[in-house]
Amino acid sequence: MELAEEDIVNIENAVAQGGDIWNNPLVANFKTKVKEYYRDFENEQCCYCKKNFQGEFNMVIDIEHILPKGKAEFRELMFITTNLNIACKRCNMKIKGSKTDFVFDINNSAQNHMDSANYRFIHPNVDTYFDHINFFQHIENDKKLIKYKIVANSEKGKYTYEYFKLNELEIDSINQAQGLVEKAEFSEKIDSTIQDRLRQAFKNI
Repeated sequence: MELAEEDIVNIENAVAQGGDIWNNPLVANFKTKVKEYYRDFENEQCCYCKKNFQGEFNMVIDIEHILPKGKAEFRELMFITTNLNIACKRCNMKIKGSKTDFVFDINNSAQNHMDSANYRFIHPNVDTYFDHINFFQHIENDKKLIKYKIVANSEKGKYTYEYFKLNELEIDSINQAQGLVEKAEFSEKIDSTIQDRLRQAFKNI
């Protein structure tokens, strides 16, 4: 990813101003470029769970700091593009956040952030995801099959699968179709009295 001189100057000025550097308006253009670059690089997928981003607005996609910017040891990596990628809000905010338990040694990782050996999980920019996990997805009408399979008993694959709780994203409604509630049955379970009451609330305004 190439940065224009203007982007670099804006980052330098934002850092000099201090405060909430990452949300300084001066770096807004830089962040847009990062998202555009990594949307293409990751083929419109979350770098950790492979959730599809095709057609999504940029605002629902997070820029992921692989080594978290909130930790003092990694502060200098805040704008280093090799420490950035894109992730869904579930992986970035709900699961990973500012944790550092996925690295073997914090100080060594700070000094050598592109060394794959420093990471327990699959590094989005250094490792090849599909060397460690195969991702299967098939959608047929309203039936879905989503499955993750560890490749060759990969330790990084197993760690990533467990760390990001990928089992929670697995679906097999194609083979479980008999257990799905029919729409007609579902409609019968909707309480019309409650619906009428909720609609009436607006008429009383």
